[in-house]
Amino acid sequence: MNFFRCFSVCLVIVLGCSIGFAAPVQQSATSATLKSASKKVASKSKKSQKDTLQYEAYRGKWYGLYFPLGWTVSPSLRGNDGADDSVFFTAPDSSAEFYVYCPRYSGKPTDIELKRSTEEQLGQTIEEKDGVRIRTVRIKAKDESYMRAFEDTVAFMVGRRLVFGFKFRDEAARVKYNPVYVYFKSSFRKFTD
Repeated sequence: MNFFRCFSVCLVIVLGCSIGFAAPVQQSATSATLKSASKKVASKSKKSQKDTLQYEAYRGKWYGLYFPLGWTVSPSLRGNDGADDSVFFTAPDSSAEFYVYCPRYSGKPTDIELKRSTEEQLGQTIEEKDGVRIRTVRIKAKDESYMRAFEDTVAFMVGRRLVFGFKFRDEAARVKYNPVYVYFKSSFRKFTD
């Protein structure tokens, strides 16, 4: 099991179904969901038996994952080789947005950091163990139009970085899309160099 696969599974377990804005949402994963999350990312869409959403594969140069079919895909930061290091996935009604940043090696996810002119930080936690730092940041818009959180993981010994983000309009959107976000993260696969 490579570092990022192990990391993404551990991150889902550590952070659970909630990112800290409200009480955790209880979720039970079916064996079909767990099996589908463990498969390699392919180029076709698939349906999770856990819910009625269909998921489509996104394949970057260095990683792949599944996102809900019909969501808008917006590449953001590009690496030196032109690969999409970060991507935003936006729900059709714009009430939720997911984010992933995974460069070939380490880098800086400047597109997900706090924007001081329009946002304020609600909190931050940092956990460090065995050369891996996980920083979780919770942010809200100053005009209260959304809240978001991101989990920034850096493995110093191997020079790797992985960031996931979740932005939502209100509590109803958080509750609706939090299980989808957990599935999105658990489907992540880092490709070998």
